Amino acid sequence: MRLAAKLVLVYLIGLLLIVGLFSYLTIQNERRLAAALHQQQAADIIASMSRKLESVYRSVHPREELQQVLRQTTSLQTKRMKMRLVEPGGSGSSAPPPGVPIDVIVTQRSMTTISMPDPSGEERLYTYVPIAGTKEFPRGTIEVSAPDNTAKDRLHRSLMRSAIAILGVTVLSGVVVLFGGILMVGKPLKQLISKVHQVGEGNFDGPLDVKQNDELGRLGVAINQMCEQLKSQRQKIDEETAARIATVGQLRHADRLSTLGRLAAGVAHEMGTPLNVVSGRAELIASGELSSDQTRRSALTIKQESDRIAGIIRSLLDFARRGNPNRDRADLAALVDETVTMMRPLAEKKNVDIRWTRTESPMISKVDSGQIRQVLTNLIVNAISAMDGQAGDTITISARSAKSDDPSVAPIEMHQIDIVDNGHGIEEEHLESIFEPFFTTKDVGEGTGLGLSIAHGIIEDHEGRIEVSSVLGEGTRFSVLLPVDEADEILLNQDSQQLLENASTDRVDPLPTPGSSRSEYNI
Repeated sequence: MRLAAKLVLVYLIGLLLIVGLFSYLTIQNERRLAAALHQQQAADIIASMSRKLESVYRSVHPREELQQVLRQTTSLQTKRMKMRLVEPGGSGSSAPPPGVPIDVIVTQRSMTTISMPDPSGEERLYTYVPIAGTKEFPRGTIEVSAPDNTAKDRLHRSLMRSAIAILGVTVLSGVVVLFGGILMVGKPLKQLISKVHQVGEGNFDGPLDVKQNDELGRLGVAINQMCEQLKSQRQKIDEETAARIATVGQLRHADRLSTLGRLAAGVAHEMGTPLNVVSGRAELIASGELSSDQTRRSALTIKQESDRIAGIIRSLLDFARRGNPNRDRADLAALVDETVTMMRPLAEKKNVDIRWTRTESPMISKVDSGQIRQVLTNLIVNAISAMDGQAGDTITISARSAKSDDPSVAPIEMHQIDIVDNGHGIEEEHLESIFEPFFTTKDVGEGTGLGLSIAHGIIEDHEGRIEVSSVLGEGTRFSVLLPVDEADEILLNQDSQQLLENASTDRVDPLPTPGSSRSEYNI
């Protein structure tokens, strides 16, 4: 509707200019016709006076005789016509000057007609007719003037015609805007706009039905074709995304199984001791030589060792289990505890000491527990592989609070877990490629090159990041940063506010002892 109105408005402006120009040219043409008629009338009058003028030239007082002839001729014409002898050249004769400025009289040798208002404001036509003179009566000019009675009529007729033309076109344009704009432009445009909004929302169904063989109709066909192409492309993208997700899941599961194979030997050794205890206690009970109290204690020992074996197997099953990603609030410190417990046999077999220092307060984050265990396992396995198993080889694991360092967004509270080893370190040129798939510096058969890549992908999926720093000959630090859960972040902010309020008072609380907030486990 608005588009049609704009087009009609532009059309009306152009039409108004054309009608105005036509009216102006019509008025000018009628003025020229009126001047030509007046000039022809003046010429006829002067021609009819030719014999009288000849007698005037032969008279004793030609000027007075000429004025008398002009008065007589004027009396025979219309009452408002005036004729008089004037002197446009200003030669100093007794003849009066013309009724118009001398400079607008183009020539004094031919007739000139001019339209100008007289001193009273009335529009008049002035025609100046030069007459031949004699020795006694020099050359002069006769002024024939009459009111231009048709000037106002011409202007009125022209304005009326222009107004009627503009009014008619305006009414016709209004009808065009009202009906043509709504039916031919407005309705199809509404359909196109509605379809574009649907496409923007991701809805490609329901083709447009614009039954017009014009630009709007072709636009509707193009939008329908675009929707079909977008729908097909989205289907392909969904299929490719599903295939990639499945591939990533398979790679992560394969990586877990690969790590599980490395852990198998250590786990078998770890389970050997409790199995021997269970076997020995069972033999004692079977011998029948134990008292009832000794039998009860042996049964409790068997129960404890069985629980220990079940815990080891449960940890391995949890690690190896292939399930759908499920993010929930979890304590990262507890996940580190479980992972360290699972990795303990492999570390002991490699003669590596694991030291895990954690805060007593929970580290709550919304994560997939199985995936985070896989990340921690990969990093610890990587750290164990970086050492030779000599005395003093140590993996230090610690946790603390941190903030995101992205300058483009507001700082975010994060949990940071640091895994530090004192192994050989990583060469600087390898640091940029360390998270690429299938990149490894291990010997053939000792690694797949997927562990760090999978760990990096998992942490990025959790909106976190992994940082690495290394010094050759001194060791490597991997830092895992994960966002704090929103509810936990509110508690942290409240604790920070409480600390600020306490700091503003005069009371100084004693610092906690090192053992009151942290505990260290040597594994």
